[in-house]
Amino acid sequence: MVKVPRFIELIGNTPLIDLTKMVGENSAYLYAKCEFMNPGLSLKDRMANYILDIAEAQGQLKRGDVIVCSSSGNTGCSFAILGKIRGYQVVIVTSEKCSIEKQNHIKALNAEVIVVDHDSYMSYGTDYAKKNGYFDVDQYNNIYNPEAYYKTLGPEIWKDTNGEITHFVMTGSTFGCISGTGRFLKECNPKIKVILADPVCSNIYNYYYSNVKNDLSFNLVSEESSIIEGAGKSKPTKCLDFSVIDEVIKISDEEAISTCHQLVNYEGLLVGGSSGLNVFAAKFIANRLDKKGVVVTVLCDSGIKYISKIYRKIGFKASPL
Repeated sequence: MVKVPRFIELIGNTPLIDLTKMVGENSAYLYAKCEFMNPGLSLKDRMANYILDIAEAQGQLKRGDVIVCSSSGNTGCSFAILGKIRGYQVVIVTSEKCSIEKQNHIKALNAEVIVVDHDSYMSYGTDYAKKNGYFDVDQYNNIYNPEAYYKTLGPEIWKDTNGEITHFVMTGSTFGCISGTGRFLKECNPKIKVILADPVCSNIYNYYYSNVKNDLSFNLVSEESSIIEGAGKSKPTKCLDFSVIDEVIKISDEEAISTCHQLVNYEGLLVGGSSGLNVFAAKFIANRLDKKGVVVTVLCDSGIKYISKIYRKIGFKASPL
């Protein structure tokens, strides 16, 4: 009998695709992992699956328990899928910034959605779980978040590039992906550079280039706002490991969204705003290098989740390559 996987067994081992046509003729090679091809349409499936495996192994969860996850959307979708089929009830706490498509995706997966003020959804979820005795994912501080990417995405990228990667470019919200993947890659080759793509609304650029980056009590204020979901934070999370990051690049909404439209027009790729953020930053890095460089980034999720926010903007045109 032929061995055929279940749908949820398709998490990870996503394709690495070539985007080198989007950079200069003599620039570095540019590749991207298609994380929108995971069952939940985002890279967050990796982390959700790993955290649930650990929680079950440690006896923290039993069938019928309630899982609470504060999320900008994608992690919520992942826990909604995986939690339900493992026999748990799932409550997702998100903000009004979360696209209607992501909210409906979560609801369609039979999870409860609680929408609260943008600045309070993380603490609300933690308080809600504690008050009711529910399991709190706490993805922004959960040590198994970066570990999930250390054990999955990092090894895949190393294998996919035959160890030839020179630069890894990634944005962050929990910062688990860039921290875990970056740590693995640097252990394989300390010369690999890890670059964080930071949106305009985020303070991580300011923290990184200040002398207070490890002081979580210090408040650096950003007066800008961004429509890009799932990227940036007002201050570092406990998942963020500054020691693996070599550079932080600030990216505007216009640059990220224009790149999303370029990916549609030139590569047939419909991806979310954080993917546009990543690719713009990766193009910037690749264009600084020659053909000895191999730059890898991540296409975090599907653009289907953002039709109403990114792809219905009347008269929007992608800038030329």
